[in-house]
Amino acid sequence: MRTETVTLSTSDRVKSILAASSGNFVEWFDFYIYISLAKYFTHHFTQTSDDIMGLIITFGVFSIGFFMRPIGSLVFGSMADRIGRQKTMIYAIIMMSLGNFMIAAIPSQESIGAWALLLLTLVRMIQGISVGGEGGLVATYISEMSTPGNRGFFSSLQYVTLIAAQFAALACVWGAVEIFGEQNMKDYAWRYLFVFAGILALGSIFLRRKMHESAQELNVEDESKGTLKTLWEYRKYCLLVFGLSATGSMCYYNFTAYMNTFLEKSAGFDSQTARFLSLLLLAFGMFIQPFMGMLGDRIGVRKMLAIFSAVGFITVFPLMSGIINAGPAGWNSPFIAFALACIGLIVTGFYTSISGVAKATLFPEKVRALGTSFPYAIGVAMFGGTVPSVALWFKQGGPYGTEVVDGQEQIATLGIPEWAYFVYIMVFLVACFFVAINIPKKTELELQRGW
Repeated sequence: MRTETVTLSTSDRVKSILAASSGNFVEWFDFYIYISLAKYFTHHFTQTSDDIMGLIITFGVFSIGFFMRPIGSLVFGSMADRIGRQKTMIYAIIMMSLGNFMIAAIPSQESIGAWALLLLTLVRMIQGISVGGEGGLVATYISEMSTPGNRGFFSSLQYVTLIAAQFAALACVWGAVEIFGEQNMKDYAWRYLFVFAGILALGSIFLRRKMHESAQELNVEDESKGTLKTLWEYRKYCLLVFGLSATGSMCYYNFTAYMNTFLEKSAGFDSQTARFLSLLLLAFGMFIQPFMGMLGDRIGVRKMLAIFSAVGFITVFPLMSGIINAGPAGWNSPFIAFALACIGLIVTGFYTSISGVAKATLFPEKVRALGTSFPYAIGVAMFGGTVPSVALWFKQGGPYGTEVVDGQEQIATLGIPEWAYFVYIMVFLVACFFVAINIPKKTELELQRGW
């Protein structure tokens, strides 16, 4: 037996979706302010004198936050299936806010030694748990609040706000550098932005309190809600979500979170040019999402994901190689680098714009939040959040230790070329194509709602 919720007007649905999306913006702004500030606080937590190795360590801590996401998805996904999506999203954002205040207060390694990096890692683990529930919860909520014909459009808002969060984080860092200067940012001013992020998160709670609940069966007594035992019955769908998330998030983070570092460290642009291009790319990524979502409403999820996989496989190598060649040592054209990265974002948009609805609609309501969150979090943790570290590892030639050369200790490498990283992405795109063609034509959400 199903307990129907009060029928909502189109206006109420749109307001609730926008509230969920705005909360998603704040949650991810808090998470990404870390990577945007990495170059300014790395030396406070690591003792290496090598800039790239310091970034690898700092990005490694960033990746640890992603590895905590599966735990967060289990906790918050199960909770959302039991007590509702709206309440659970409020709890998640409170945890994220507290994490930012804690990072701002951690003493540097000059004061407490190795404890500084350990405390930073622990806090990022807490934030990883928080954000672990966010992605799947918002996707679930928007899918349940949307109606046929506009699900792709509303689903795209999740990545509009996610990209907007990265844009805002990068813009805030840029503005702070202009106000405080490079040296003051490295000394102490980076802490102010973590405090600001924490305050912003607390403020978003009021928006989420006004959201309508999207689940229709919360009043139905069912002990199988939100359990791994029930989820196991839908393990095929879990594998599909995992495959989509692993490849999609890898491409997404490659052309967004990692692109600032790639433009500077691989293409050779100066830091200001790289930061400016990254801001423009994020703005472009935000702009195209709704249009890609509307395209998804017209041609369907399966075709969108198949196009993403096939075209991505063909283009990722020439795009990434072209961006390197567009640097000062080659064509010396920021415009060409920007144009090539924009093409990468368009291709990735075939995934990002409809990814939420593609995953959340697969599962029945009693395990929808858990089913969307858990395999998604594992895929992103393993292959999305690790993009900066893996890419830099390839750039370094695969460092695996140290060696003494002419009496000096140097990093020993395996001599792996940087283009091997591009091939690494291509392999996943092949796998994603086979996942895409196995998406069912009629999903559990469509069957439940009679669509």
